[in-house]
Amino acid sequence: MSRFPQNIIILWRAEFFSPKDFLRRALVISVAFLIAHLAGLREYTSFLNGTMASVELGWKMCAFLGLGYLALYFAFVLVVPILILAASLLAIRQKFFIKKI
Repeated sequence: MSRFPQNIIILWRAEFFSPKDFLRRALVISVAFLIAHLAGLREYTSFLNGTMASVELGWKMCAFLGLGYLALYFAFVLVVPILILAASLLAIRQKFFIKKI
């Protein structure tokens, strides 16, 4: 039997500002970006050059969806690597430099 669901539960119950917490946040951002990308929200970023992706939705909804996609994209590109680096550095620090009583 797979231990995948148990590993997800352990990851979800992480302490605040722990390596597991940072990885959980990176995972949530990655999944949200993947869902937005698979939903096709990338085409709504065309509002940046002054065009609408969909005439039926109107310019406000196109801009809203485009901004949502851009926020998730920048979070995925900028924040996720930082969270992964922070988790790895914190795990190394906890493993090698903090003495357990």
